[in-house]
Amino acid sequence: MTVPNQLFLDRLNKYQLEYLSAFDRGEARFGILEWHRRSFKSTTAINLLVRECVENPLSRYVYVAPTQVMAREIVWDDPHMLNDALPDRAEIDYVKNETKMTVKFANGSLLKIAGADKPDTLRGIDAVGVAFDEWPLIKHTTWTEIFRPIIAQNPKRWALFLYTPKGLNHATQMFNTAACIEDEAELPRNGKAKKCRLGWFASRLIADETGIIPTEELEEMQVEIADGLLLQEIYDQEMQCRRVTDEERTLITSAMLERLKTVNWDSLRRTLTEKRRIVAIDPAFGGDQCVIKGIENTRVIETKVVHFTLTSEVVFEAKLVAQEIGTKNFIVDCIGNGKGVADGLAVDAMNYNVQYFNSAGKVDDSDMFENKKAEAVYYVSAQIARCKVEPIEDFETKRQLTFLSKYRTTHRGLMIMMHNDDVKKNLGCSPDKGLCYVYGIYGLQYVPVDVVSDWEKRHHRVKSPMLM
Repeated sequence: MTVPNQLFLDRLNKYQLEYLSAFDRGEARFGILEWHRRSFKSTTAINLLVRECVENPLSRYVYVAPTQVMAREIVWDDPHMLNDALPDRAEIDYVKNETKMTVKFANGSLLKIAGADKPDTLRGIDAVGVAFDEWPLIKHTTWTEIFRPIIAQNPKRWALFLYTPKGLNHATQMFNTAACIEDEAELPRNGKAKKCRLGWFASRLIADETGIIPTEELEEMQVEIADGLLLQEIYDQEMQCRRVTDEERTLITSAMLERLKTVNWDSLRRTLTEKRRIVAIDPAFGGDQCVIKGIENTRVIETKVVHFTLTSEVVFEAKLVAQEIGTKNFIVDCIGNGKGVADGLAVDAMNYNVQYFNSAGKVDDSDMFENKKAEAVYYVSAQIARCKVEPIEDFETKRQLTFLSKYRTTHRGLMIMMHNDDVKKNLGCSPDKGLCYVYGIYGLQYVPVDVVSDWEKRHHRVKSPMLM
């Protein structure tokens, strides 16, 4: 019987073979693989788990992802993951339970695909082997309190930990201990560590050296970084396995903002044939500043900072700014009382075009962003990185942008901005000016285009059509 099956064996790379050979020799009771993206970590784990199920009757094995949803997406529903790993039914039959996500083999062994978001559901599983995928996103206690005591029952029981770094945490600490690393300059870059703790196998791969990701693809990613389409720290983390800390996770830096000044914007304005205008509003009721910005083609041309408690007052001031810059387009943060401001503008007799921006709302690109705020800040950071926006004159707005653009990743691996309360602590105030700017630049992409007249190009002036 060929298990893992021939399909897996034909695609086996030397790093997978290095680990599996050590496992078969009894030298890798505990394995930890800090490998870059697309280096077949999950594939290795699933094929090993299936093989062990087939070769060891009446045994239980478990694959654990951070959540049940991720477990289903990574393994169960992927047509090239679990299905490719299962043996030919003519050699050994099995039954798949769609609801429980289990595979019961004819020899009595069971493979369970599970999530760690409800760890108590994992208690009581008499696992001979367990594989943790995306290990930094799983609570350390899932191992220490639930599976470690089970594995301790027999020296032949084993565990495997798989991940690409997500900062400095229990995963990287475990790797350093397993690889006998005291100085991170000693981290391996192309396979097994020079020295491993007894019973452990520690391997680390970076994309520059493995050859798994084609060189031309890595070079294209570097171009995307230069164009502002990809963050350097994301590339370093996902492809180079660099342990990027939370302090480094900043989408908008001071250097990026300064680089905007290197573009000859005055000359560019003379060549414009189209323009977009919008009024962005961060209502910020409850003691913070209410900021209103009028923006034309990424240039802030009007700013008002007011302290109001009445929705009607904010609506009135916003209409004044719109009249001043000549637009009917608005974007309003609708968290809390902000929806009242958006509603007030939407029903106005002037027939305004109002974008309701729910910063906590879900986004279409659920594979990357936790909410709309993260999507908007990321979009604006890309525009800034590509020098697609005009320099920001207001120092406070620039200062706030660098603080509010700090982010972390959720347990599902999605980008989310640091909580406003944490930003306030570091900033010393609420980032209302910065957020208002983000809303405005983000909203511009959905604004209808106006044709620029020759008179406007000559005088760099803004007409106010609503006064005509």
